[in-house]
Amino acid sequence: MIQLRSATWKVLGSSTLKLGYREVHCRGLSGLVRDKEARFVWDLEKGARVLDPTEVRLVPDESPGLIDTKLHLEAAFRHTPTTTRRPITLGRAAIDDLIFQHLPVERALAQDRVRLLIADDVGLGKTLEAGLITSELALRGRADRILVVTTRAMLTQFQKEFWTRFSIPLSRLDSAAIRRMRNRIPAHYNVFDQFDRSIVSIDTLKRDAQIREAIRNSYWDLIIIDEAHNAAVRKNTTGTNSQRADLARLLSRRTDSLLLLTATPHDGSQESFASLIEMLDPTRVPDPTRLHRTDIEDLVVRRFRSSPEVVADIGRAVPKRELFRRVFPLSPQEEVVYEAIADLHLDLDKESARGRAIDLFRTTLAKAIFSSPAACRETLERRIRGIENGSARGTAADRDRLRALADEVAAIDTLAFSKYQDLLRLLQDLRWTGKDTRDRLVIFSERIATVSWLAERLRTDLGFSEAQVARVDGGSVEADVKTQQTIEAFGQERSPIRILIASDMASEGLNLHFQCHRLIHFDLPWSLLRFQQRNGRIDRYGQDRPPQITYYVGESTHPKVRQMWVLEKLVAKDVAAQEGVGDPAVFLGVGDADGEVAVVAEAVAAGIGADEFEAQMDARAADAATHMSVDDEFAALFGDYAIPVPAKAEAGLTSDHAPPRLFRDTFAYATAMIERLSRLEERVFATLPSVLSEERMIRMTIPEDMRARDGFGYASEGAVDGRYMPEEAVGPGDRVELTDKAQVINQAIDQAKMQERSWPTVQYLWDGHPILEWFADRASTFFPEHGAPAAPLTGRLAPGEVAVILHGAIPNANGAPVVDRWAVVVLSPDGTLRIEDVPDFLSRIRLAEDTPSRTLDDLHSARAAIPAAVDLFQTHLVELRRAREADIQRDLDMVLDRLAALETRFKAQLTLDLGDMPTGENGLSPAEKRRLTLRRTREQKIERLFQDWTEWFERTRRMVADPNPYVDVKAVFVG
Repeated sequence: MIQLRSATWKVLGSSTLKLGYREVHCRGLSGLVRDKEARFVWDLEKGARVLDPTEVRLVPDESPGLIDTKLHLEAAFRHTPTTTRRPITLGRAAIDDLIFQHLPVERALAQDRVRLLIADDVGLGKTLEAGLITSELALRGRADRILVVTTRAMLTQFQKEFWTRFSIPLSRLDSAAIRRMRNRIPAHYNVFDQFDRSIVSIDTLKRDAQIREAIRNSYWDLIIIDEAHNAAVRKNTTGTNSQRADLARLLSRRTDSLLLLTATPHDGSQESFASLIEMLDPTRVPDPTRLHRTDIEDLVVRRFRSSPEVVADIGRAVPKRELFRRVFPLSPQEEVVYEAIADLHLDLDKESARGRAIDLFRTTLAKAIFSSPAACRETLERRIRGIENGSARGTAADRDRLRALADEVAAIDTLAFSKYQDLLRLLQDLRWTGKDTRDRLVIFSERIATVSWLAERLRTDLGFSEAQVARVDGGSVEADVKTQQTIEAFGQERSPIRILIASDMASEGLNLHFQCHRLIHFDLPWSLLRFQQRNGRIDRYGQDRPPQITYYVGESTHPKVRQMWVLEKLVAKDVAAQEGVGDPAVFLGVGDADGEVAVVAEAVAAGIGADEFEAQMDARAADAATHMSVDDEFAALFGDYAIPVPAKAEAGLTSDHAPPRLFRDTFAYATAMIERLSRLEERVFATLPSVLSEERMIRMTIPEDMRARDGFGYASEGAVDGRYMPEEAVGPGDRVELTDKAQVINQAIDQAKMQERSWPTVQYLWDGHPILEWFADRASTFFPEHGAPAAPLTGRLAPGEVAVILHGAIPNANGAPVVDRWAVVVLSPDGTLRIEDVPDFLSRIRLAEDTPSRTLDDLHSARAAIPAAVDLFQTHLVELRRAREADIQRDLDMVLDRLAALETRFKAQLTLDLGDMPTGENGLSPAEKRRLTLRRTREQKIERLFQDWTEWFERTRRMVADPNPYVDVKAVFVG
């Protein structure tokens, strides 16, 4: 601990610079620099000094019942990170306690460096599992800096889930916030220096060069990448996917802990799955084309809806899905167009180099007409213009054929569009009028042109206003803000929205089930995974009514058209996956939506018919079942990952001493702190808070020192500081409500959906709430900096007995505690010293009970006890370090042996790929020299990789061997 520039800092590490100067890396402990990291050249800092714990300033506590001492100690206890590996949030967060969601938490805490792919099925709560892990890491001081990367549509939902369920505030860096920052923050500033915990869309990161540069110069404790399949390497990688994959790889190197969330972790290829594993731990993948479960199963958690542990938890909680098949005969006008497309032959398709059905323009037209005439007309017109201006492939003959087809499509007016007419009949059959606020519709379509056409027609034909029919398609420039607002409004009971028409940009992750249990596939996606993702918007945990899902099947008199209609069989396979097959990807042999579209396109283009298409899918599933038991690589892709975490002894790795407590729970502590700060002389609150003990509710107005002062980015100037809570979480009049009753939070979340604001003003008061940091800041003002309370305990300590409460830690090279210890050193009247555990001592002196206040007039005995107490406690810490060093070294040796074995496999793979290293370079051919150069480059990369990971483990495991570790004197009691 050092005093420097009028502030107190904790030294995290030091190094020697080129000129022999010493550089110290510190974290601020007081005032404006609290929790800020900085580096100083020690030799050039005038007045800088190392703080001597024996020089602590003792201040007699004269507060009633020693309340200042109690709050000072409780704040210190709670500010101490726990180091146990056992989960402490399970069953305590504001969520339903589902046993299957415990596994990711246990898996993460069993890891030294938290790196986990959570690939649970759609709707099983991956966001909540990530929230539990984040809470655990935060309580261990391992998640002070957090970055969440998600899709544009998910920004608000993810931010709200983390706040309402886990009290984790994330600053939402959407396009509006970034635009504000451009006006306030100088261009050379790193935006991520302004936000310790933030959430941003991957597309914003991808397209904003200034933010990408900021990433390269930032480091986080934890990064969460949601919908991580968007950042995986794909077999048919486009420029956009490639950019996302590059960005994700960069992010994976800028964090200690990394969580990847996705329901589709691969595209059916080993390389795709391996790309995600390499982000987590590149030492596990010697050959990206050959994955083995035993190498990676501790990095992956994957369960399906049919998994026994999932069925046991939510089988009864989620109402059974109801599927409705609507058959519509094609109108004569439609028959003409469908037949024309089935018989269409284009010169540009003959020239297609790739030879895949999905790349044929005829297939594109089939997809478009299956959606709507509007989509088909838009596709035709765009291609005709492209041929005419030379920007698209096609001959003059192709143009003429397409013009003729466009005329036939134009003949399909609204009345001749039979699927749309059946949609209107469906609404009549359901007696659906839109008057019931909790009976809303989600209509999905693949094509933006169809989404736009439907929105316009339904408003007209149903007599709905502009506000009653909303659309989400990602087509606008400000799509992230607009989409978030629309999705949020759809879940609000008072919102006028009755129909939401969405493209597949809304098929991933979003909660659409709050006021809705009816979903209509206006056109079926050409992918089983997309079908599953769409259904998961309303068929998910938390749905309180049976999800009703409707899909359309067209009937044609033309045999060739009938053979094209195979999509209905995808519905049957989705049902089979729900009932026990597991991974639905086995039916099409790929785990990627785009790959599935290509497979389906082959069936449509070849006209094999529905029965043959189903037989092919069944054969793939049977083949998968056969391989699953014997082929490790196949099981690595399509199997589940739910192996229980083996018991791991904590001895030597962490201290299992839980920080002591003076108050029975967080609410009692918060109540006492609020009452203490409500004194008029404190001038903390403009309006006094109210504490309702029976209701376990605290109501308060945001105090001035919890407000933002600069207005950077996310928070408005004068609003609540984003470190404490999101601005939206504050109610009218800047008031908030705090409760530790999870059921009240759940009710408040539900009630918020019936109000104009969708954020509940009630907040979950538990160990993870940031207001505890504010309490700690306020408690630090009760006594002077580098000071501690002293108080008499007549009748509770023996006459002449002095007890010193101390805290100390043995850090690793990163400054994180490996040994963390609270203790009491008791000086007996005869001069002997002994160490007591703090909980036992607090119980013995009954400090948690009513404590009489007496003035300590003479501080001499208290001061005299401190040097001996500090010396004994330092010796005790050194002994703890030595006792654990052997265990830690043994565990470190196991880790290093594992890394060495993996490095050997990497080098063996290198020899397989590029041959043995030649003994000399003389006589080598140019090709052999190139191969030798490539081999050396890859060898250096392998050596750097394993050196980086080895150094990380050594830095985090090995303790600083300081013979006089720093300790804090927290309080002194005199008998």
